[in-house]
Amino acid sequence: MDPYERLYADYREWPGLLEELAGMEYAAGEPVEGSAFIAGMGGSGHGARIISRCLRGRRISASNDFRIRSHVGRGDLVVAVSYSGETMETVNTLSEAVAQGAEGVAIAGGGRLLDVAGRLGAKSVRVRVLSSPRSSFPSIYAPPALVLESYGLAGGAAGHMHRLANMLGNSMDDLLRKDGVPASIADWMRGRKVVVYTSWYGEPLAARFSAMLNEYAKTRCYTAVAPELAHNEIEAIGGSEGIIAIRDSASEDAELRAAMDSVEELAGERGSALLRVELPSDGECLVRYGYGVALLDLAALMLARRRGVDDPYGTPNISSYKRMLAERLGAGSGSAVH
Repeated sequence: MDPYERLYADYREWPGLLEELAGMEYAAGEPVEGSAFIAGMGGSGHGARIISRCLRGRRISASNDFRIRSHVGRGDLVVAVSYSGETMETVNTLSEAVAQGAEGVAIAGGGRLLDVAGRLGAKSVRVRVLSSPRSSFPSIYAPPALVLESYGLAGGAAGHMHRLANMLGNSMDDLLRKDGVPASIADWMRGRKVVVYTSWYGEPLAARFSAMLNEYAKTRCYTAVAPELAHNEIEAIGGSEGIIAIRDSASEDAELRAAMDSVEELAGERGSALLRVELPSDGECLVRYGYGVALLDLAALMLARRRGVDDPYGTPNISSYKRMLAERLGAGSGSAVH
């Protein structure tokens, strides 16, 4: 099968996969007295960061590192997420956290992470994955939120995932159309140096979009976050870049709205091409941003085809990095990396 058609087929599976994941049982533990951390790298990390932003104020943080760089121990919960189950950083994070007394839950499509969780006495959830880490986003997005719900930290998460599945089920055919919104975004990006601006709430989605442009379309993308970008980054606006503004009216307060509006106005005055991408105005945060991932993933994939990328699956530099890392640190059986 053509690699693009195979990936499009994966995205068509998202509504059904979300329903499947939302209907699974997730073993609960005692209510979390301390903090909860979602650990993951790459796409798993993007999902973790979106969840932590959407569930802000509930002692939930994301970690994208070899270990959690703050105190973690008894009374805390660590949810470790990996598409393959072979991500060294995530395996190490779970190992160290459980050794320090935290409760651990591993989520993966298979691999060493689940084996290590079993040896550590941590809970594990095996999920169905699709043909690539990037197109399997539901499998590393819904389960962490549902695990948090089972621990009393994310009430209503299952309902949110059902509503996201319904939204995508109703819109996927339109998203995949040759004249759909993702296609129009891809056409707009073609031949431009893309910069993505967003607010604090949208930063994980912007990071995800940038990563998909890197991985699918093999093209660089720079991101910046308001209001901080207005105190340094905007001095480089000179008319040569194409600026995509990701807007979420449901989460922007008056100050963030004014900041983003001002940045858009300035970009126009300086002659930069500007494209505003607005998330749905209704629905819960996990629903709006899950939809945003699908929308912008497909835009990046369609840009890859327009740029003549033969293999949108290929990530040779990432594979080389993992090989080099394993050689330097040792690809052990799950003990902590030092």
